[in-house]
Amino acid sequence: MLSPMTAIWMFGLGCVQGAIPAPYSARLSGLQDSTISWSADWNDEFDQQGAIVSGSLMVYDSETDMPLEHIEVEITSNWQGAYLIPSEAVQLVGYPEASVDPTDEDAIRQACTDANGNFQSDPEWCAWYWDTETQQFYQVGGQYISTSSNYAPNLMYGRTNNRGLMDFYIYVDAMPRLGGNEQDSSFGSITFGASIGVDDTSWAIRTGGSE
Repeated sequence: MLSPMTAIWMFGLGCVQGAIPAPYSARLSGLQDSTISWSADWNDEFDQQGAIVSGSLMVYDSETDMPLEHIEVEITSNWQGAYLIPSEAVQLVGYPEASVDPTDEDAIRQACTDANGNFQSDPEWCAWYWDTETQQFYQVGGQYISTSSNYAPNLMYGRTNNRGLMDFYIYVDAMPRLGGNEQDSSFGSITFGASIGVDDTSWAIRTGGSE
């Protein structure tokens, strides 16, 4: 899991409604590197299996040490298999009624694709994500729902709340393999960056034994 000082993001295409640029004295308090458990069994992209990690960034005034609200924050992921999702788009859901093992990729694919191999969200649980870290299902709403377009945002713009915090989620769908072999069980790390213009920070997510 990420450190308690985590960050949130609201997705945008360049600016966020109501957000303001950070003043020169603003500083960004970032996240610490973290380690997650991982397996080659769920390292395929868009397989509905992965790890959901919460985050929160803080923006404060370096002269007064007071939190700054409505400051625009940009967050990026350097890896195509790690997606940035707003906190309000994610919710924990109960175990689905379908008798499908959430770790059985072939069974999920058979139940959740049509005759042409296209993703379908009927039954409803097909659009849920299985978090291998917590062994729970999460529902991702709105434009972030899994579709045949495989929407995978790795850029996000958000703004801080009245406590100077910006909360978000990272969905790790696939980790980068070392050596490029699909059967390789060694994985590299994923780097993330955040910026407020006058200050920036970065952190990484890795697996046990990754480099």
